[in-house]
Amino acid sequence: MVDQAQKEFRTRDLLYSIALWFLSWLIPDPQLHYRREYKFKKRDLFYLSAVLVFPLIWPDPHIHHLMVLAGIHGILALGLTLFLGYAGQISLGQAAFFGVGAYTTAVLTTRYGLPSFLAFWASAIMAAIFALLIGKPLLKLKGYFLALATLGFGEIFLVLVRENASLTGGVIGIFNIPFFSFAGFTFDTYLKQYYLIWGVLTGLVLFSKNLVRSKMGRACLAVASSEEGASALGIDVAWIKLGVFTVGAAFAGLAGSLFASVMSTANPETFSLNLSVLIVMMVVLGGMGNLYGPIAGAIFLTVLIDRLSRYQEYSLPLYGVILILLLIFFPDGIGTRLRVRLIYLISYFGRKKRREKVNL
Repeated sequence: MVDQAQKEFRTRDLLYSIALWFLSWLIPDPQLHYRREYKFKKRDLFYLSAVLVFPLIWPDPHIHHLMVLAGIHGILALGLTLFLGYAGQISLGQAAFFGVGAYTTAVLTTRYGLPSFLAFWASAIMAAIFALLIGKPLLKLKGYFLALATLGFGEIFLVLVRENASLTGGVIGIFNIPFFSFAGFTFDTYLKQYYLIWGVLTGLVLFSKNLVRSKMGRACLAVASSEEGASALGIDVAWIKLGVFTVGAAFAGLAGSLFASVMSTANPETFSLNLSVLIVMMVVLGGMGNLYGPIAGAIFLTVLIDRLSRYQEYSLPLYGVILILLLIFFPDGIGTRLRVRLIYLISYFGRKKRREKVNL
């Protein structure tokens, strides 16, 4: 009887430990609640209000669809900036993890009839598993060698998708993927999909904020500064790099699942090297030193590509000239510069209001 009670207690204790470990990723260090920088800032409220009000100001369905794509690109860029901007590593394989998530959702929903909500989480887990399997050997490399290795993984993924026609549909892909649904509610319009995508992105931004302020986030900054110095301080550099690489891959898996549900198709041409380079450009153009910059870069490049598609003959040179000018005048990223301007405006009106109270 005592052994049975102890066995039940150990099982319950194990389940509690797993749940607390999972919550520790979502909830930041309690000490941060007493720090000034953890308080909800006015610019966060401004960004959230802009996301909620935007589709009401511009009711055009094309704009909604464009912002849905920008939100998906924003999730990809957010996952990459954790690896590129905070850990200081280079990866050109984000499109491959994006494809893993899309094909996981496509196969599970069309071939096995799994609900899209469960396929959504399965896509993140599958992408994270792939990152764990390839990350341990690849992350021993540094710099451009690591970039080439992740590029090779992306090409291998495309070959496997094209050649495994019985599972992935080959070069044709998988069609008729059902829309995302949860509790009987189906996101079958651009407006619904907009709030779905940007709701997920908002949750991932909060998760990322907690992550970069945690011990792991501080360790990432130390690794980005100097791997030798971080190792001398007792930081497990290999584990930190593998952990943030896996988190970024999971973000890409979620984005791929949402993309498959929105577009109702998964085609290998979508997950080529061009997408990986585009995501890197979004991160660099938006600014690698913050979380909002890559999202701003994703919005800007998504809208820019859509606008330049009207001028097919001159789209490529115009695209290149605009990017060069932006990198010249915004070397630290448009997101970083806009953030500084926004903070200045908010603080200006705050100081003005305080001066008026003092004069009264």
